[in-house]
Amino acid sequence: MPSTSATLPPWVPPKPTQETDLEWAPLTTLDLSTITGDDYTSVPSSVVSAVGEAFSRDGFIYAENHGLTWDHVLRQFAIGQYAFNGVSEADKAAYKADILGTGSFVGYKEQGHWKLNGVKDRIEQLNFGSRSFAPEERKKLFPPSLQELLPEIEEFARFNHAVILRKILSVLSLVLKLPADYLWNLSKEPEKRGLDLLRYAMYHTPDNEDDEKLGGVRLQGHTDFNSVSILWSQPITSLEVLMPDNQWRLVKHRDNALVINLGDAMHFISGGYLKQTIHRVVAPPADQSHYTRLGIFYFALFNDEVSLEPLEEESEVVREAYKQVKAKEGGFWDVAKSKGEPVPTAGGWERLRVKAYGQQHAKKADDGHDVEEIAGQKVTGYNGERVKSKAVLGAQQASVKAN
Repeated sequence: MPSTSATLPPWVPPKPTQETDLEWAPLTTLDLSTITGDDYTSVPSSVVSAVGEAFSRDGFIYAENHGLTWDHVLRQFAIGQYAFNGVSEADKAAYKADILGTGSFVGYKEQGHWKLNGVKDRIEQLNFGSRSFAPEERKKLFPPSLQELLPEIEEFARFNHAVILRKILSVLSLVLKLPADYLWNLSKEPEKRGLDLLRYAMYHTPDNEDDEKLGGVRLQGHTDFNSVSILWSQPITSLEVLMPDNQWRLVKHRDNALVINLGDAMHFISGGYLKQTIHRVVAPPADQSHYTRLGIFYFALFNDEVSLEPLEEESEVVREAYKQVKAKEGGFWDVAKSKGEPVPTAGGWERLRVKAYGQQHAKKADDGHDVEEIAGQKVTGYNGERVKSKAVLGAQQASVKAN
């Protein structure tokens, strides 16, 4: 990975929480170094089995041994920190993403674009699309104060796509009993046909009143819109995943590890076999409440024109899984087809969800969650207060018994 001469304030990782009574999600770990070969298609059968089980059950895994040093990762966090603290508010406004107009996050997302129960979000983002780095695009999309850093940012984005994502897609192709390069062939050449996003995000602490209104939930429970999401693990304990037993559990930090989850697009083409993960961001434990959470994400998409019709003809795994879905609730796109609408492409679905997300178009369902229809699909925003610690739950249960 190249570096530039730009000297930036270092990012100092926050201290991990010392709380001992938190409910951690028991996640499978993928060792990326076991995926080998010139095209990363040599995958041990034990890896295929373990990852397939995890992604059909939980939707979240850890990944380690990705190939970058911790120093490289710290440098990327320093770039993310500078993108928010070192760039003027005027420049952030001038290079703001036209989210509602284009359905794209590329550029800066300001705080308050999303709303949950009338409360504005406190999350800043800077997003780089896979087509953002062409010479004619980079000056148009990003402020002068970031231009010197763009070669570094681009190389990091390419590493996420060409190495990490490619290895994961090889495993998932084999899980679906497809050729090992099948899903990669739907995702390659991102600079020409892709819509991948590299995101730096800064989560500011809400006012106490707003935090209380939302029960400590700072980003509503949701599924991602894309195929594969790559989170570079950071120490602030805020990410929760809804596990198969319908319980929210926290994802524990690991230095220089990745947290991988799947999104809608992968769920659709797999006929429901691969689970799109329901997750959210909550207030951190008390001993981390003074920190500002900085995150780095790589959201991978299938290429813009790829249909999200399940791969029934190509995969027996998909065919069998989709039979069960259709018997229970109908085909994914039956409603759209009945209206004469086409099955969405990966790019089309992404744009529809980006435009709709956090705009309060959803209606409250009987279970208390927010539901809206997009292309005939029911899209759910999951509500509910953050999970209480074991000690608090124990005290509450004791009180109920005493009464």
